[in-house]
Amino acid sequence: MGSITFFGGAGSVTGSKHLVEVAGKRILLDCGTFQGLPDVRSRNRTFPFPPDSIDAVIVSHAHMDHIGMLPLLVKRGYAGKIFSTEATRDVASRMLQDAAGIEVQDAMYRKKHHLGAPDEREPLFTIRDISPTINRFVPLPYTRDDGAWQEILPGVSSKFYDAGHILGSAITVIRYEENSEVRHIAYTGDMGPKGVPLLHDPEIPVEEIHTLLMESTYGNRNHQGLEEAKERLAKTITQVCERGGVMVVPTFSLGRTQMLVYIIHQLVDAGRIPTFPIFVDSPLASDITDVYEKYAETYDKETVIDFAKNGDMPLAFRNLSYVRASEDSRALNDMRGPFMVISASGMMTAGRVVHHLRHRISDPRNAIFVTGYQAAGTVGRRILDGADTIELHGDKFPVRAEVVLFNEFSAHADQRELVAYASAITGLKTVALVHGEMEESEALEGALITDSASLKVVRPEEGDIIAI
Repeated sequence: MGSITFFGGAGSVTGSKHLVEVAGKRILLDCGTFQGLPDVRSRNRTFPFPPDSIDAVIVSHAHMDHIGMLPLLVKRGYAGKIFSTEATRDVASRMLQDAAGIEVQDAMYRKKHHLGAPDEREPLFTIRDISPTINRFVPLPYTRDDGAWQEILPGVSSKFYDAGHILGSAITVIRYEENSEVRHIAYTGDMGPKGVPLLHDPEIPVEEIHTLLMESTYGNRNHQGLEEAKERLAKTITQVCERGGVMVVPTFSLGRTQMLVYIIHQLVDAGRIPTFPIFVDSPLASDITDVYEKYAETYDKETVIDFAKNGDMPLAFRNLSYVRASEDSRALNDMRGPFMVISASGMMTAGRVVHHLRHRISDPRNAIFVTGYQAAGTVGRRILDGADTIELHGDKFPVRAEVVLFNEFSAHADQRELVAYASAITGLKTVALVHGEMEESEALEGALITDSASLKVVRPEEGDIIAI
């Protein structure tokens, strides 16, 4: 009998690591960093298993809470292959290079100010650790491009279905034999809603799946429709422009930035918002956008319809500028509104967005657009929860800017979509809810059982083991 051990992303939304043990093999699904927690530094420096005991790693997509510990895994002895889609490999290379630079800068700062334990003043990994990690990636195709099973280990094969979350994201199906019977388990990774710009909708495996590991980030709510969200965005932008304000839009460099640029491009072309300067102030987001353009032939059919004009690129338009140089970023501090700055990090814990918040958060003419999930303990969650003051780089600032939540632009499926996905899978017996906090996963559990009373639903906590 096989098993799954949940080492991260269970009872929480960060640090995804799920160890599948089948056919005498140990397969790690994702290897991400924890974020937002008080003990995050110490937790990201240790593994609850020997890295050299893992036979293979499968990566669902290239967000840091799913790939951030891969360099440390390799550095500490993992010598196997890392399987992903080709786009995920290319994006992961940029994400990890950026993370390595942040690690080194952060370590220098902590050393200088004697912060934390001595081992926490050293970087988790450096730029030298990235190439050995990326060289272990083995790209596999989506099933829609090549329906054949891909052998990843003797006796274990896999397929990738599109997850519709970000570029390259995949739903993994693992096939193995037990007592001469072929069995399948699946892992959604982070799964997107239908209709996300640029991306294909999540694909449903054709195989009979007995156990599904399914994300539950928004398991307790249903999103407003995208068209209604566009209308609300257009109205809010117009209002802020009329009062001469600055819109600070904290976003994830990967996925959310590209989605917002696409939608704002549509609003500009349709004349639904004023013409004003828009800046994407994130070198990483610029690099990731280049990768998106590399895979333009994989965009969904709606993108072709929306931007059918010759040479019209969905991620570039006349009043949009990509900012790379730090001096150009700082120059925005002295610029008068109206304008919009889209900047990382999405949860407002680091990156250039922090200095934009320092300069704009206390002016009531300005607005902060929250467009993604804010994990417990992050700056973004505190702002979203209505904090009167917020600490940014050691200084406290009153929160007087308008705070506007746009959950509709989430790259995660909502409760209705998650229940529909599970109900469409043939032969499903057990669903393990991961990547969700207690309130969200508990609500999704109830919805799944209401939809199918015979379905077994478990909500594993970190360290739990289930038999499969």
